[in-house]
Amino acid sequence: MPKFVVSKGHDAFVYYETVLEAETPEEARDLAQSVHYEGEWHATGYVQEFDDFEIDEHSGVRLLADGGAIEAFSTIGVTVQERDALLTGLRLLQLALARSDIDPSLRDILTNDGAHGGLDLSQIDALCERINV
Repeated sequence: MPKFVVSKGHDAFVYYETVLEAETPEEARDLAQSVHYEGEWHATGYVQEFDDFEIDEHSGVRLLADGGAIEAFSTIGVTVQERDALLTGLRLLQLALARSDIDPSLRDILTNDGAHGGLDLSQIDALCERINV
């Protein structure tokens, strides 16, 4: 029997923050809500989900390929310094793979002890591009 992947979207609040100068909290709220406010908003990484969800009737279902699996995305919040360390580590991994000089213990981490093939050079490059926004 075929297997299908069904997607659903949850109702949720995604929280952002901005910094602005004001005399009172009320004035700060009014300034931030103004259509004229052009300050920069930063994602906090905090998402509040609710129980209500909806399955998209047009594109929320697709056939799962034989032997296929789905993986959940992990979302983490990192500082600029941590992001730069992640990018450095990925670029070093890329160099080691290109030179065929990767330590076996690091290859085990890359492949989750052989559970999958790990990322190749172009996949690492694409991940670095996604991180470096």
